[in-house]
Amino acid sequence: MTRPDLEDLAVLALVARTGSIGRAAEQLQLSQPSVSRRMGNLEKRLRVRLLRRSPRGTTLTPAGQLVVDWAAGLLDAADEFTRSVEALRQRGSRAVRAAVSMTIAEHHAPGWVARLHPDTSVSLLVRNSTEVADLVEAGTAEVGFVESPTVRRRLTRRRVGWDELAIAVHPSHPWASGVSLAPADVAGTPLLVREEGSGTRGTLERALRRHGLALTVAMAMASNTALKSAALAGMGPVVLSELAVSGELAAGALVRVQVRDLPLRRPLTAVWRRDEPLSEGAAALVAVSGV
Repeated sequence: MTRPDLEDLAVLALVARTGSIGRAAEQLQLSQPSVSRRMGNLEKRLRVRLLRRSPRGTTLTPAGQLVVDWAAGLLDAADEFTRSVEALRQRGSRAVRAAVSMTIAEHHAPGWVARLHPDTSVSLLVRNSTEVADLVEAGTAEVGFVESPTVRRRLTRRRVGWDELAIAVHPSHPWASGVSLAPADVAGTPLLVREEGSGTRGTLERALRRHGLALTVAMAMASNTALKSAALAGMGPVVLSELAVSGELAAGALVRVQVRDLPLRRPLTAVWRRDEPLSEGAAALVAVSGV
């Protein structure tokens, strides 16, 4: 004997409850002959007579009553299975794999994630801005957040905020005297900077290029914390997000340097693939990231 169709068993239970194939057909929005055929096929498959038909209606045979009783557990389990799979699908639609640049990971992403629905699961890959764009293009991350001054044209983008870079030095450095520097002074001095591909470095290099100048690197590292430690040790001027050095500036451990005509403001941008709409979770992450 082959396994019965669960929908046929559900129809049988409905016929039992309504006492009529016709009334069951109405509730199912099916024709009466269609429901009759389904019941006939179910009886053939089970090789058991299930229904007793009469002018007064349709009743279950003793065997049919047993089948309906046994089917109740199966139908309840099937309903629970369907609900569980739907819940799993909903959780899946709220699962987000995002890539974020270093500064965003340290100073913005935790607050964004905290504002999401509790059912949203977020996995963050922390890279520099160029690598974030690579991960999004490859489909490894569904959405990315970069701090680069420019964004690749083949990615959909949405600006979510702004960030300002700060040039900071140890209090013993000559620049700590409060003198206002020119862009050429910055370009001519070896600096502590982020690695190539980072949004921080790209913003600084772009600002210098507008004056026909190039960056001079004393040390490049892929860590905001390591660069800040080097500046605190007096190894030279450091260029980082003002968020990364705000505590040290407030405490006087580092001194911010003023530079004339060298704007270091940059956008914070959400990016995703043009050919793929954002999932519910990713769209929510972009929404809460906006300022």
